[in-house]
Amino acid sequence: MEKEQYNYKIYTPYEFAINMIKFSLEKYFKGNITKENLESVRILDLSCGTGNLLLVALEELLKYSKEIYGEYRYNSKWIKGYDIDKIALETCRSYGKEILKKYGIDSDIDILEQDSLYLETEKRYDIVLGNPPYLGEKNNKELFHEIKKSNFGKKYYESKMDYFYFFIEKGMDLLKQEGILSYLTTNYWLKADSATKLRDKLKQEGSFLKIENFEFSLFKTAVGQHNIIFSWIKGIKEKEFPILEEGTVFWGDNKKIYNEKNKIILAPEYIMELNENINRKKNCYLGEVLNINQGIVTGHDEAFVFDSFREEFRDYLKPFYKNKDVGKYKTTVEPPFWILYLDRHVNINEKLNSHLEKFKDKLIQRREAKIGKINWWELQWARDKEIFCKPKIVVRQRCKSNNFAYDDKEFYGSADIYYMTGKSEEIDLFYILGYLNSSIFYKWFKYNGKIKGKNLEFYSTPLKETPIFYSENIEERNHISSLVKEQIKDYNEEVQKEIDLYFYKLFGL
Repeated sequence: MEKEQYNYKIYTPYEFAINMIKFSLEKYFKGNITKENLESVRILDLSCGTGNLLLVALEELLKYSKEIYGEYRYNSKWIKGYDIDKIALETCRSYGKEILKKYGIDSDIDILEQDSLYLETEKRYDIVLGNPPYLGEKNNKELFHEIKKSNFGKKYYESKMDYFYFFIEKGMDLLKQEGILSYLTTNYWLKADSATKLRDKLKQEGSFLKIENFEFSLFKTAVGQHNIIFSWIKGIKEKEFPILEEGTVFWGDNKKIYNEKNKIILAPEYIMELNENINRKKNCYLGEVLNINQGIVTGHDEAFVFDSFREEFRDYLKPFYKNKDVGKYKTTVEPPFWILYLDRHVNINEKLNSHLEKFKDKLIQRREAKIGKINWWELQWARDKEIFCKPKIVVRQRCKSNNFAYDDKEFYGSADIYYMTGKSEEIDLFYILGYLNSSIFYKWFKYNGKIKGKNLEFYSTPLKETPIFYSENIEERNHISSLVKEQIKDYNEEVQKEIDLYFYKLFGL
């Protein structure tokens, strides 16, 4: 198959397709290709598109036939493909004929225009390949509504899941025992709350053979996406398997990659040991001692946010910060913006009403205003004023390092800032801040938390699920707190090393 024939901007790039196919066939043949196992192999693609996976498999099988028979032979039962895109299927069929003709064979390939998720068949396959469509429920409610009516959909649906999870689960169902599943997807599902059924099925019914985890997109038209290629075998409990990540190779253990919340952790051995030490020593989770909240959503910044103080709106203005104002240990002192903090408790005066009237057409279109949850002039999500005024730890929603800061002034911020306040006044925020800014926490979160490319993503769930040791020894806490206060006043690398050393020793490292 010629590389330039295919549209790699949309479908699986050839260099990844060929690696997926060769690995799957290698595991299927187990180093012993015979006439019998060549003739009996059955390969399926549930969303074949233009054939960038299925046709690579076809060509590899044709090459094997030459080795076995001394001539190119074709078995029309080798490959099977489904898709709902008629034009893509026509392209796939045309390319298939070209490939077969190239090897002196006049025939067609077996592909059908059909939604494979509704497929009911007793047939089972040796290899299932896939690069399924990535569709979230939020913007495709009708699609999800329909599949939820089916027995298959009822079995595997989870709220806020991605549609491609169904294709993995369907592929697993259609595999023979010891069959190979090889998929290219985004890597979000490894830890997503909405993928618990998928991960449980993978864990219970087989084991991984190989995982390639990428911190970038494999598709030119999907910048910002982060992909994974994984191979999995049904019914066999393999122990170790290779994990390729960031140009390195390390070994995963199928028994250990699932953490206590059944999320998949891809990490080298020293991180897995770190995880064990932290889990053994922890005495609570961050969400048990701190309230964790997201910042303000205005719904229309132009109406509420000013780049300078406006005297006429003095009674309504609050200092407003952006995520770049959160550093390591401390925040920006002077607010770069001012926000009209308007919640249900506010009564607006004539001047303010006149200002907001200019934006009314857009403000009334916000979902919460439409359903009557807020007045048209309110902030979309004002949050509880207390979280912005109490002593707190703040963090950017997304950043390359663990930069947590302490703030005890009015610090109103946008939704890309998360706020952590003590569930009781006795909680020592400085001690916890020391741990969150430590190098050991960075290592833990990089592999166990939420990641997008090179960025750590400090959303509510991964923060709440962070295991911590909150020392009951007041002298210990006071010692770390005093060091943290020094860092807030004037950051010093030597002081940071002392903080890091304390937490390394604490967790037996």
